Amino acid sequence: MADTTTAARAAYLRPADLAALRKHVVHTADGKLDERSSAKPADVDAFATTADDVRRMVEVDLAAFVEQQAKKASARDVPPPVPVLIWAHGGLTDKAAGLRTAHHQSAWWKKNGVYPVHLVWESGLMTTLADVLSGRATGSRGFTDLTDRAVEAAARVLGGRKFWDDMKLDSAASCLPALADGTRGGADILAAALREYMAANQGAIELHIAGHSAGSIYHSHFVPRLFDGDDAVDHVASVTFLAPAVRVDTFEATLLPLAETGKIKDLAIFTMDETHEKRDNTGGVYRKSLLYLVSRAFEAERDAKILGLEEHLRRAGRTMGYLGDDPTRLVLGPVARGRRSRTQATSHGAFDNDVETMMSLARRVLGVPDSDEPERLTVFPTRGRGVELEPMRPPRPEPTGVRGAVPRKLALCVGIDAYPKDPLSGCVADAEAWGEAFRNAGFEVESIRNADAKRDEILRAMLDKVSAARDGDIVAIQFAGHGTFVPDLDGDETDSFGPSDEALCPVDFRDGNLIIDDDLGAIWDAIPDGVAVSLFFDSCHSGTVNRGLTRSEFNEKRIPAGTKARMTVLDSEEEDAYRAQRAAALSDPFRRAAWARVVEIETDRAAEPPRPHEANREVLVSACQPNQVALETNGRGVFSTAALTVLGKSPTLSYREFVKAVSDIIDDDYEQRPLLSAAEELGARPLLSSLRDTASLAAPTGVETDGRRSAADARTAAIVAILRATADLLEAGSD
Repeated sequence: MADTTTAARAAYLRPADLAALRKHVVHTADGKLDERSSAKPADVDAFATTADDVRRMVEVDLAAFVEQQAKKASARDVPPPVPVLIWAHGGLTDKAAGLRTAHHQSAWWKKNGVYPVHLVWESGLMTTLADVLSGRATGSRGFTDLTDRAVEAAARVLGGRKFWDDMKLDSAASCLPALADGTRGGADILAAALREYMAANQGAIELHIAGHSAGSIYHSHFVPRLFDGDDAVDHVASVTFLAPAVRVDTFEATLLPLAETGKIKDLAIFTMDETHEKRDNTGGVYRKSLLYLVSRAFEAERDAKILGLEEHLRRAGRTMGYLGDDPTRLVLGPVARGRRSRTQATSHGAFDNDVETMMSLARRVLGVPDSDEPERLTVFPTRGRGVELEPMRPPRPEPTGVRGAVPRKLALCVGIDAYPKDPLSGCVADAEAWGEAFRNAGFEVESIRNADAKRDEILRAMLDKVSAARDGDIVAIQFAGHGTFVPDLDGDETDSFGPSDEALCPVDFRDGNLIIDDDLGAIWDAIPDGVAVSLFFDSCHSGTVNRGLTRSEFNEKRIPAGTKARMTVLDSEEEDAYRAQRAAALSDPFRRAAWARVVEIETDRAAEPPRPHEANREVLVSACQPNQVALETNGRGVFSTAALTVLGKSPTLSYREFVKAVSDIIDDDYEQRPLLSAAEELGARPLLSSLRDTASLAAPTGVETDGRRSAADARTAAIVAILRATADLLEAGSD
């Protein structure tokens, strides 16, 4: 039976606990220290750290510990340097959890003769992700039976990327030296205090650095600050990362040069081997470790190289050149090798609560040799279940279709007329007409209209349809509304007026809530194998990767009398709102300087801009070419009217034939031609057909359009459904 008393004590911090932690915790929010603090904080919210607190911690509390340790040494001996451990927790941790970790570890470290300093920085990303995946962020729609690709899509488009950027910005901000106005990062004040103490007390202490998960990102900014200034430290004794979430390029730009030149005497990485990384599971949602989600969903580019992933490390020549020189520098677990290289952690969140890992870290910090001689270390106390966010559950297999089941037909129809500043008049009617056509074809139809058609609700509905589908199912998604262009925050698309992304306009788009082509690409990448997805978008800039109209070109367009363009342009305030919704807030010089530092050391992102999404899983039929305007007239969209006419008369056309037939009906009345974006074999398939259909479709077929008849193309009809390897889930969030 679990020690519930111990668990309860660990989960709840009393005022006396919080007061004791003031000797060991540097707490920052948005990178800064507080201006006021209490010597006796009543609760977690009241816990704060000021610059004076940091200096007192080093000059008084640390100094007293050093003096205490010196008294234990023989009078004839020179006291050895006292190890000081600077710990940074992971990025999925809020203030309370960071303080609990500090409370749990600090007494143990001191019993072993080590003075611990915990860097507690607020993030709470796990809470955000839980809200994203459960639907609590908007209170309406959650997800079930998600595939890994769907989790990655949800995490990217519904907030994960922004919060990861915020977390990286906060870690950089914490370590910023003073700006012209005197603003300074909280951890930089700690670094300066340590440098000053070490200069005045030569040989009294030695510095050891350790961090779990995103703590490695924090330390990539903090450790270099120890080597700045006239009082720079001579060296750091060790740096040890547990399951590091830092990018390889950031590590190679900041810490690896210090290790290569001997300024960091010993640098080691403890992480899982690739097999266990892909088995990691907590909660049954994402079937790989958190580091894969970081790589594929949180970073600017998909598949960013992460230091804690073995498969990425093996391709990092310079890093492996250093790690490979000493077998104790890279510990791939679970493994039991000697006394300094042991770990039994089998999940991302377990490393800082694994006895073998933490004892290996302690032996490295204390210089215990890798031998069989007796040791007198206090064993690391594991935390009870009471402080874990969620118990481990066995991995759940990826959802797959049932062999022989009748394919399901799922449709989503979105129509928006009620835009506050620039209303339309035919989009809801189009959505209703598409819905009727889909129902007649046997589809289950969900509709979202006007005030309900907000960004997150539309994206959740799209992802819900995609993630609910199984091998052989057919999904159709229709959108009618405004399109526009927005500043490109990733650098993957550029036109002559500067970087831009194409975007669909939800009803709340003027608050910055747009659906960009990158969002759509992330969702289409999540389409399960064997699922046929057809998209019919009646708007400008409807999610292609092609160059669209610029502001100037749109303003010069001649809009025929009696029609209205389904395109709008954002003003500068609305573009600022979009940036605030999508990226880390850069509201002042301090945050802008921190973000500049983040970008500066992410060298691979600059060298390899994100690749545009390629339409290899979905078929997209857009209302117009990228340099044209989608129009509506007489209460209906020009494209939707023509498309539904063709669909009603000739439902067995291929997509390529369908687009030609629609173009023929529109003819020369309007400067608007539909665009097909699809892989060659998908464009040749019959409209709204299942990928299970393998019959030859080479017989001619066509539709009457102005007396012209289209011949059917020969096409490939079979796609093999591939079962993805079973992996596991999203980290529990406990550090």
